[in-house]
Amino acid sequence: MKNIFVILTINLFISISAKSQISYENRIEIDLKDGYGNEEIFEFGKHGFVMSSKNQEVTGNKTEYKFEKYNTELKLVQTRNILLDKKFRVDETFTNDKRLHSLFKDRKGNFSIVTFESSDLKLTQVNGVLPKKAWIKDMSILGDYAFFSASIKRSPFLYSVNWKTGEKSLIPILVGNINPKKISIINFQVLESSNEIFVYVKAIIDKSKSDIYVIRLNNKGSKVDAFNLTENVEENIIDVSALRLDEDKYIYTGTYSTKYTSSSEGLFFCQTEENKINFIEFYSFLDLENFLSYLPEKRQEKIEKKKEKKEKKGKELKFNYRISPHEIISLDDGYLFLGEAYYATYRSETYTTTSTVNGVTTTTTQTRQVFDGYQYTHAVLGKFDKKGKLLWDETFEMWSAYKPFYVKQFISIAEKGQNSIKLVFASRNKIISKSIDFSGSVLQDIQSEEIQTNFERDKVKRSFSNINHWYENYFIAYGNQKIKNIDDKRKRKVYFINKIKFEN
Repeated sequence: MKNIFVILTINLFISISAKSQISYENRIEIDLKDGYGNEEIFEFGKHGFVMSSKNQEVTGNKTEYKFEKYNTELKLVQTRNILLDKKFRVDETFTNDKRLHSLFKDRKGNFSIVTFESSDLKLTQVNGVLPKKAWIKDMSILGDYAFFSASIKRSPFLYSVNWKTGEKSLIPILVGNINPKKISIINFQVLESSNEIFVYVKAIIDKSKSDIYVIRLNNKGSKVDAFNLTENVEENIIDVSALRLDEDKYIYTGTYSTKYTSSSEGLFFCQTEENKINFIEFYSFLDLENFLSYLPEKRQEKIEKKKEKKEKKGKELKFNYRISPHEIISLDDGYLFLGEAYYATYRSETYTTTSTVNGVTTTTTQTRQVFDGYQYTHAVLGKFDKKGKLLWDETFEMWSAYKPFYVKQFISIAEKGQNSIKLVFASRNKIISKSIDFSGSVLQDIQSEEIQTNFERDKVKRSFSNINHWYENYFIAYGNQKIKNIDDKRKRKVYFINKIKFEN
């Protein structure tokens, strides 16, 4: 049984300056010695949140998983436990406003999709077996179907499972007469408003060129149409997402590179009608007026001097980033683009191998680079007119407190009015609120003091925390802490959850 300590008033927590923009409303602590681990939080706005955890002990051939529903006051309101084969591991998760979907699978391809309603933890579970040698990733949900990007022997396809009935379908991804082994799915996007699925496929043309095909499917995975987005385009598209304007007209935007690489050099903006391009515009990151503004002044000056030297030689300075683009925001007189810049990080890991040759045993120690998550650094907000011309751009720092192992988005759109947009996010353990009007002027730029996560008279030995926007002007912070109290000398290892109100 978990021991939970609830702090209901700010008076029992750490004192906050009167000028501070944040207040710590509630906090709970969960003893990490309770036999459960692998805690994860899934927020559902005003519906509260669900915390999942895994029993560290295996009973027979089963592992117990616990799902607990909390309300916005951090009160536990419901618990549900499920038993799964001990060889199962959580592979993918997907949440929307109503449900949490989790894919569990083992190495042999056996899987279970477990779905919980956020309102009452009603459970739906379907089981199945993946096609042999199938590799899947990136789960997304549209209606009653879970869709996965997948491949078998380097040939791509979508795999769909009805999460209510268990009905399964393999959807081949083919592009004309191109060898399936020369194409790959770079992304797929679900548009709930129009019940569409977009699959973005890279087709390798030669060592320095690839084309991007857009394949449109309906909500059951049946192909509607397909076309080559880059048929007459020299640049290589890296990231792409769509916005539907009407039945036959779409906006596509994302990032590109002039070289055959996975790092982007700038933004592109495109409009199509009946699968034909009306216009496509490209903007180098260094051509954006404020793209380097998040850097220290000396660093900016150094880059500008390097750029000038390149230009004198007739060359262009490249500045590579990977961008996680939000869905385009449509305005009366144009569109807003919001993208979050990140890069992959790696750590060195030492391992040993032992081999025996002619009776002689040899142990060798080697070092390898291991992926250690994505570090997010800054974001860019820009406005395009109806013809794809960039009118203005605004760049700001957004340094994530933790490094996710999948591409995600940290910034939330708190409010979109007739003339401005309000963004909220956490950066370096501070909460940031920015209001920017549609002319590019910053109306409000507020940041809190550094977020604290410990009790008064507590000394935190070690802490790992996530900070996410929750709902309205509330944030949720959670993670592991090792704490020693100065007064009673008591030590504790806890999983903490804080509800934080941000006044702005």
